[in-house]
Amino acid sequence: MSGHSGSVKAVVFALGSNILITIIKFIVSAVTHSAGMLAESIHSFADCGNQVFLLIGNKRASKPANEQHPFGYGKEEYFWGFLVAVLLFFVGAAFSIYEGVHKLFNPADLQNIRWSFIVLIVSILIEGKSFHVAYTAFKNTHKGIGIYKALKESTDTNLFVILLEDSAALIGLTLVLISTFLAWFVHPVFDAIGSILVGILLVTISLFMINELRKLIVGENISRELRHEFEQNVLANSAIHKVNYISAMMMGKGKFMLVIGVDLENTVSASLVEEQFRKIRKELHASNDSIHSIFFDVRDLKQEAC
Repeated sequence: MSGHSGSVKAVVFALGSNILITIIKFIVSAVTHSAGMLAESIHSFADCGNQVFLLIGNKRASKPANEQHPFGYGKEEYFWGFLVAVLLFFVGAAFSIYEGVHKLFNPADLQNIRWSFIVLIVSILIEGKSFHVAYTAFKNTHKGIGIYKALKESTDTNLFVILLEDSAALIGLTLVLISTFLAWFVHPVFDAIGSILVGILLVTISLFMINELRKLIVGENISRELRHEFEQNVLANSAIHKVNYISAMMMGKGKFMLVIGVDLENTVSASLVEEQFRKIRKELHASNDSIHSIFFDVRDLKQEAC
């Protein structure tokens, strides 16, 4: 629960930061006529939409289960995260590349360029703080593993998207800062190149997000290590002869459903089976609070022997 509240905090903090940055960037892009700054303005505006979508997804995913949706609405957060990746990132990326290509063939001298440097540096500081909030919350829920592996295994859509978004913002701002510097001292064409690079960056991150969220929507399994841990816990019960398989499906909100295929010991009576399953469920829930529900697929060795 603490990880979930941390992810919402990261989204809200990022939204407030991006609203402020977007307003400043649009004003300065109009004053300086910088393609790179305009690309960053659109990027920040798209980021604001990202956070609104994530908050909508978080709200809808919290709706309680009902007859039509007996497992709840947790997967809503995957859908809204997918919209962020497809619609908003690609819109920002397409505009950045278009504006860059346009200025590439029609380069123009930048005006009042000192304002660009001031805004870029201030934006880097604000985005850096937002990134720190998201990264801290992310590391608290993925201790002991590398950042890339953690991103691949993460099921918290809010933190996953915000962390990638803030990373893209920091890298993009750095690219625009360098391209603006080169446009000022070398040639205006570097302003256009900076805009194109920001667009390519957004496309790359968008494709990574789309692929990871696609796997969650389709129904990605939990890690092999976690399945092995559950298997050992189940085998510790005297009623279980063999674990045939353990499958899981992510249900959103960091929760997953377990289906466990087992063979029972010959000595187990039918009247004790449900009691032993209740015991296993209780132990597994106690060992991992991310389990949403547990189902058993049973084969009786007595029947198999007949």
